[in-house]
This record gives sequence, C-alpha cells and structure tokens, in this order.
Amino acid sequence: MKFHELVRHYWRVIGLGFALTFLSSFGQTFFISLSGPDIREAFGLTHGTFGSIYSLATLSSGLLMIWVGSVIDRVDIRLYATTAMLGLAAAAVSLSFAPDIIVLGLSLFALRLFGQGMLSHAGVMSTARLHEGVRGRALGVAALGFPAGEAILPAVAIALIAAVGWTGAWRVCALVIAVALGLGWLLGLVLTKDANPEESTRKKAASDAGPRWSDILRDWRFLALIPTMIGYPAIMTAYFFHQRFIADVKGWSLELLASSITLFALVSVVVAMSAGSFVDRFGAVRLSHFYLAGMTAASIVLAIFDASYLPLVFFGLIGLTSGCTNVVIAAVLAELFGTTHLGKIRALASAIMVVASAATPGAIGILFDAGVTLEAICLGFVAYMIAAAAVTFVLPNPRAARLQPSEG
Repeated sequence: MKFHELVRHYWRVIGLGFALTFLSSFGQTFFISLSGPDIREAFGLTHGTFGSIYSLATLSSGLLMIWVGSVIDRVDIRLYATTAMLGLAAAAVSLSFAPDIIVLGLSLFALRLFGQGMLSHAGVMSTARLHEGVRGRALGVAALGFPAGEAILPAVAIALIAAVGWTGAWRVCALVIAVALGLGWLLGLVLTKDANPEESTRKKAASDAGPRWSDILRDWRFLALIPTMIGYPAIMTAYFFHQRFIADVKGWSLELLASSITLFALVSVVVAMSAGSFVDRFGAVRLSHFYLAGMTAASIVLAIFDASYLPLVFFGLIGLTSGCTNVVIAAVLAELFGTTHLGKIRALASAIMVVASAATPGAIGILFDAGVTLEAICLGFVAYMIAAAAVTFVLPNPRAARLQPSEG
C-alpha cells in the first residue's frame, strides 16, 4: 500500500494517534521542567528536593501504568483517551492552584500518569494494532506527535509564562486540552469500527484475561528485549538531565545547545517516517538489532571529540534513535506477542522503561560527584548498548518465518 493510500484509508486512526502523542507533551519532562524554576521559587524548594518529588511522582505513575495501561485492551480507546485528557486537564489546573508540596506532588503524579503515561500509550496503541504492511508507517506518522511537541511547545510555554506567569500558563494548558477533546469528538478524529480491527480485538481481550504479569516476565523473548528497550530512555534521560553540566564540560554555549536540541527534534521527525517504512518492509524484530546505533555513535562522539560543532553531531545522532523508539519497540512487541493483549504487554514494558529512566540521572550524578569522567561514562554506555543489541539477535522473527517457502 502506497503512503497516500495508507493515509486515505487510516486517516482517523493516524490522526488520533498524532493528536494524543502531541497532547502527551503536557505531561512530559521537557515541558514540565520549563516551570521548574518558578515552582521551586514558589514553594521554596531546592534542586534536590524538587527533583526528589518529581522522581517519586514519575516512579509512582510508571508503576501504576502496569495496570492502567492494560485496561486499554478491554475498553473502547475513545473512553480511555477521554479519561486521560480530562485527567491531564484537571492535573494542570491542580498544579496551578497547589497550596503546598503535597498537592504539588499529587499534581505532578497526575501529569505524569495521564500525560506521559496514558496519552502516550493510547497514541501508540491506536496504530500498533493495525496489520503488518501498514503498521510501521502508521506508527511512524502517529509518533510524530512527540517531536512536534518538543519542537513547538517550549517556545509557546516560555512566552505564556512571561505573559501570564507559570500558574496562568498551566491554566491555559488545561483549556487547550479541554478544547482539543471537544474538537476531537466534534470532528470525528476517533477510532470507528470500520477504521481498524480495534473493536474485535477489544472484545476478544475482554473475554480473555491474557498472560499473567509473571508469565510475561518469565518469557525469554520479553527478557531478551528488555536491555534494548531500556537503553534509549535510560541513557537519553541521563544526557538530558545533565545537559547543562555536559555543556560546561565541553564548553558549549547555551545558544548552540538550544539549536542542537531543535536539530534533534527535526531528525527525529524524519527518522520516524523512515523507520515506519523499514518496519513494513523488513520487520521490526530485524530493525531492533540496529536501532540503538545512533545513540551508540553519539556516545562515542561525545567521549572522543571536542569540536565546536560537536553538540549538533551529538544530538543529531541521538535523533536517529529517538525517531525509531516508539515505532520499533511497539512493532516488535506486536510481532512477537500479537495484538490481542498488546496493551497489557506494552504497559509492562513502559513501566520498566520509566523505572530505568528515573534511576539513571541520580546514578550518573553520583558518578560525576565521585570524579568519574564524562568520557568514561559515555564509553560505559557504548559497551552496554552494544551488548544489548547483541542480545536481540536471539529473538525469533515471526514475520520472516511466515515468508519462508513451505517444504514439499
């Protein structure tokens, strides 16, 4: 199926996926952190205290997603997405009116759960259940909502904070989410029975509890995929969390750092589109062997070189892996485990990735405090990613097996 035919047949599914991944930005770290200095000042918090509250909120929401994410297999995705958007809007309002650190922590927890957790999950799952041959490209387009949010919303948020303050900015965000929800229902940008097999898949999942969590965690295919799954979010979070320190060590200007992050978002967009086509052509399991290559090359470059243009190369290479992540991982899980209980399996995978990403900033900070050099840490990341990629070669390739000529 050609790309224009894909869009014509599945525009509702793809449009919903893009909208949800874009709106998940309001619960993502890059957006919430823009209000960080103002929140710390308002509540009299140190960097460490605010970071601890945020880490606890992230870990709690990630662990809860193990159950919340599995619900998407049994309910209409329209209800799931609506619940997530209403919860995200309420969390934004709650944050803007938070009277103390308890409400602050609960608001951050809700932002992470409904935004980074449920909306991201719904956006990816809306296209992940499409059949082979179109799934990869559909995921690639839907996942463009992530870099689109990263490229557009920071400048808008900074302007809003300057105009109406950080509390006013979050109230505007809540209004935007509510309006988007209303427009989504009004314009019909939701899944319908004839748009994809979601309805029949949901009914089948509702009558079958599916694999137990313990069964998934004992499945050698899932275990073999974990090192690769956590590689990008864990290492990328460490790099972003310590980006100012890295910039100081390497002598990068803040202007060049900002330009490099913009390049990162642009590269992610291009690669997401390409990755979808490659998934449809070669299969996701085969691509899983190589999808960390960009992040690996970026870590090598950061460890070895000190050129003035280094941040552009570094973030550009990371963009190669970033653009693949949501496309490849979701498609691999679909190929290995099918789509009937994909929400439950992906929810467990996402929780593991959240825990890993929450742990690395602190762990790497301790290494920096202990005098371990940036170069040594980068080379350690390289060794890990090469080993993780090597493990994926033991994964079976169900798609390749189906394409084998039959004997006799």
